[in-house]
Amino acid sequence: MYQTEIKGDRLYHAQSSGYGQPVETFGQTQDGETPMSLVNIALASCVTMCIQGYFAKHHQLTELPITVESHYENKKFTLLLRMDDALTEEMKSALLTYIDDNCRVKQLLRQDLDYQISFAEKKEP
Repeated sequence: MYQTEIKGDRLYHAQSSGYGQPVETFGQTQDGETPMSLVNIALASCVTMCIQGYFAKHHQLTELPITVESHYENKKFTLLLRMDDALTEEMKSALLTYIDDNCRVKQLLRQDLDYQISFAEKKEP
């Protein structure tokens, strides 16, 4: 079960009380995180943790540097995954399937949203 309590004290300002440190949200991005930016953060975090889970389960790797850049615009999430190691097309496909099967945030979002998840090319040293 997940739970939180939100308190609003002025126009376009709210603060959570739940797990960990309180999260402050605003109505505009120039003031800080907005509810929509938190959705974007939640999706990118869940995708990151799914990839970590995949490598822990299938390759016994518990430390895995990964960066997920996520953007949302016009009913479309665009995520770019960056990892230290180059991945085969088969591995990329397996990871995307694992994300589809296990990302609970993605599963909660509307089905008519578009998701483009791609992998950054590994840079040569």
